[in-house]
Amino acid sequence: MKKIIENLGTLLGANNVISLSDQPVEYQFLTDRINNSDRDVIAVVTPSNLDELQKLLVSSTDESYSLFNLLSPGEINTAPIPAKGAIVVIDLKKLNSIIEVNTKAAYALIEPGVSYAQLNDYLETNNIPFVVDFDKNSTQSVSGGISNRSYGYTPYGDHLMMQCGMEVMLANGRLIRTGMGAMPDSESWQLFKYGFGPYIDGTFTQSSLGIITKVGIWLMPKAPAYKPFAIQLPNEAAMNQAVEIMRGMKINMLVANTVTVASAQSDAMQFSNEALDNIGSNDDAAKKHQLGTWNMYGALYNMPANVDFLWQAINGAFSQIEGAKFITQDATASNPVWAQREMKMDGKFNTINSNLSAYSSINVHFASPIDGDDAVKMQSLLQDVNNPAGLNVISQFALTWRTMMTQLQVLYPTGDADKLAQARQLTKQLIEDFSAQGYPTCLVDADMQEAVDAVSLDGLKTLKTRVKKALDPKSVFG
Repeated sequence: MKKIIENLGTLLGANNVISLSDQPVEYQFLTDRINNSDRDVIAVVTPSNLDELQKLLVSSTDESYSLFNLLSPGEINTAPIPAKGAIVVIDLKKLNSIIEVNTKAAYALIEPGVSYAQLNDYLETNNIPFVVDFDKNSTQSVSGGISNRSYGYTPYGDHLMMQCGMEVMLANGRLIRTGMGAMPDSESWQLFKYGFGPYIDGTFTQSSLGIITKVGIWLMPKAPAYKPFAIQLPNEAAMNQAVEIMRGMKINMLVANTVTVASAQSDAMQFSNEALDNIGSNDDAAKKHQLGTWNMYGALYNMPANVDFLWQAINGAFSQIEGAKFITQDATASNPVWAQREMKMDGKFNTINSNLSAYSSINVHFASPIDGDDAVKMQSLLQDVNNPAGLNVISQFALTWRTMMTQLQVLYPTGDADKLAQARQLTKQLIEDFSAQGYPTCLVDADMQEAVDAVSLDGLKTLKTRVKKALDPKSVFG
């Protein structure tokens, strides 16, 4: 181990190499989540430029360690982890240039270390009226969010859909550009996603087939009129009915943003400032935090007259639900949970329950049709899963273009190895239970991907193995 770190220091400079034996707090989560009897994270490298990154990849071909690309700070993310042996983690936080923001065509070209907060600060400092859509928090890497195929809460919530053009460094150190960036003298790299021939950008998301070094992202212009709303629902039957109504709204793009549906208990865990052990039952949380038993969140973005017209349709449709209560933007001053939800739909960075700072989570998402019965069934699967440790699970439904995703965060106390093992077992069981009922996994953290492989069909697994062999034949990325 010492020899590897010395060699990396000689190759990249000692200031670009961090030994994990020194137990740096910033990277503690890596050893917690990756280290086991078969593999061990020994160092983190922070290349300052593409030349250093290329040196690292080329030199690693014949080394005794594998590389793992850290997509976002503090998160294990979805890039597969090498199965065994010594691991060197690449953190591209120093590659954090905003290369271009095009105000005419509403896009940005950025490096992988650029966070949502950094991009937002750039837009605000330069009075550029675009919205930065984000998933969990402002410290996440924009490129990491795209690589994870994460979802935010504005109409531009599908981050991979809003990506346009990549520069990728392959395992052999070669740089390639995708889409129209592959054409000479092209001025449409960030304008037309698909380019000529096979569309390959998705190959480098949720994968260990290359490292994204530049990425284009479309930015949402601020809407002339914006009307966020919450629908507080009294019971599961009302939630079922609301999802059924919202399906038509999504398909017809009347409500263009990612609509979320969450129980009062999950909302309180995320956005109140209450200790998790004190939140109590779903009914308790609803009473204490001025919430419905279930809560649906959406927003309208358009010209003022169009928003007024669409609001009439929304109001009329959901008023059919017995006991439903509408909450609009005016109520954010008196309802802290609703205030945090509303900020996310406006592309503003919200805060989460400060008590969550003592916890880490395993993230897993499942896909289904936008269907009320499916929502009830998936909620039952979550409630009925064997959870002897009584671990807290934050859950919500995210209604996208045609898909409803059950998004789960299995919480465990940070640094508690026993609770982490229990969280892994619970996540594995959830993957098996949901898959058995026809709800496939569409996102899971890297250290849980074997559980997804175990329930996947052989055809795609074989194809991915062949692509891996073609792009990383010497297993630089494990």
